[in-house]
Amino acid sequence: MATAGGTGRRVYLDHAATTPPDPRVVEAMLPYLTEYWANPSSIYVEAQQTRRAIDEARQTVAVAVGASAAEIVFTAGGSESDSLALRGVLAASKRRARGGAASGNPPHIITSAVEHHAVLDTAEQLERDGAAELTVLEVDCEGRVDPATAAAAVRDDTVLVSVMHANNEIGAVSDIAAIAHAVHEANPRTAVHTDAVQSVAHLGANVDRLGVDLMTFTGHKLYGPRGAGALYVRSGTPLAPQILGGSQEERRRAGTEDTAAIIGFAKALSIAADEREADLTHERALQARLITELPQRIPMTGITGPADLDERLPGNVSALIGFVEGESILLALDLAGFAASSGSACTTGSVEPSHVLVAMGVPDELARGSLRFSFGRGNTEDDVDRLLTELPPIVERLRALSPMPTTEAPADWQPWLSS
Repeated sequence: MATAGGTGRRVYLDHAATTPPDPRVVEAMLPYLTEYWANPSSIYVEAQQTRRAIDEARQTVAVAVGASAAEIVFTAGGSESDSLALRGVLAASKRRARGGAASGNPPHIITSAVEHHAVLDTAEQLERDGAAELTVLEVDCEGRVDPATAAAAVRDDTVLVSVMHANNEIGAVSDIAAIAHAVHEANPRTAVHTDAVQSVAHLGANVDRLGVDLMTFTGHKLYGPRGAGALYVRSGTPLAPQILGGSQEERRRAGTEDTAAIIGFAKALSIAADEREADLTHERALQARLITELPQRIPMTGITGPADLDERLPGNVSALIGFVEGESILLALDLAGFAASSGSACTTGSVEPSHVLVAMGVPDELARGSLRFSFGRGNTEDDVDRLLTELPPIVERLRALSPMPTTEAPADWQPWLSS
């Protein structure tokens, strides 16, 4: 693919936002777009062919995360799964309360300050509507939730704790198994949900090893299609449906299933499991090189997120570039043939600094200079070479336009800069 300037190959460095569909996934989907397209809820032969395909895909997805097929609810993607987890558990808890001695106070839910907006915005709206009381946990300077902090926030009326497995912006991996254990020790009735959208392909996400009651994951982060995701719901976990109008998904999520997308999701997840070690080795090598060399090439630059790569999402490089707006860098990179991101792709274009970086303690002005590069299967060492060649002069040109002196970083920036 030509660059904007007309020469050379464009370099895609935004796999945390979405991934290109694997040709093997597209091949698996095609028959369900052209031949086996009948409504799987119908009773005739053609419909039952699509129903069997969905059942087989559900089993594939379940095996990949260590669940039973009955515990997998297909959704339209990660945001819907997150919303269903929060709203569904909360609504079910209210139904149970009506059958007993309700306190009159709304149920209590807990999440962290660095969650994806699909979780944070939903939780905050529930609180604004008076449907829930919300506690938002602070994180450490590397963006992780401490299990003891999570447990200490649990109360007798806490119905749900939602903490993401791997952060989509800075790649920080929280110890979800320890968090789930601590929360269940504090209150066995409290359900634990994790958003594993970023981690399920890279790290695997066995629900029993993590100890969670609900888990979100989706297809387009692992070379599958957009429009297909899942919510794992441990057997016995109360969950009230939020989309009504049909008996699909065991009455947990109404709507005619997108058979082709579900088939593609299952195929992508199966490939990710088979090729995980090769993907990890490849992405870690590119990640480690960029993390090491970027601060050496650009003064007043820092890497955010865990320094230990074993505690960081493979392929993720989150950086702070002092004295320049991240969005300006991205526009220049785009013209030079690179696709990258500033913090979360879901908030690109916002004039506000990343809520994740602010929660970690990064000063607002420095946080506005954030960049995220995320590698995938198709990236090469040459891509890193090109980025390390093209990015420094871009930053130098933009800094020359800055009204601020750019020779020395303010004191409150210095702990975050490695050069």
